[in-house]
Amino acid sequence: MHQYSTSTSTLALNEELSRKILQVLKEAYPLDLPIEEVANKSGIHRNTVAKYLAVLSAEGKIELRSVGKAKLYRLKK
Repeated sequence: MHQYSTSTSTLALNEELSRKILQVLKEAYPLDLPIEEVANKSGIHRNTVAKYLAVLSAEGKIELRSVGKAKLYRLKK
């Protein structure tokens, strides 16, 4: 496991994860994807993906649609 000594390195890691998640949603557009599928396609742990999707949704970069218990996400165009 890598350790980062500065907050800048951690910030770069966060941006990288955001880019991966957004890329998965971009490739799937116009389809909505559940958290699990975004996690599988991005190679990022499901819990991490869920947190990032919540933030990206709050920032208005992606759209969230609830169908029953499922939360479905898509890139906002």
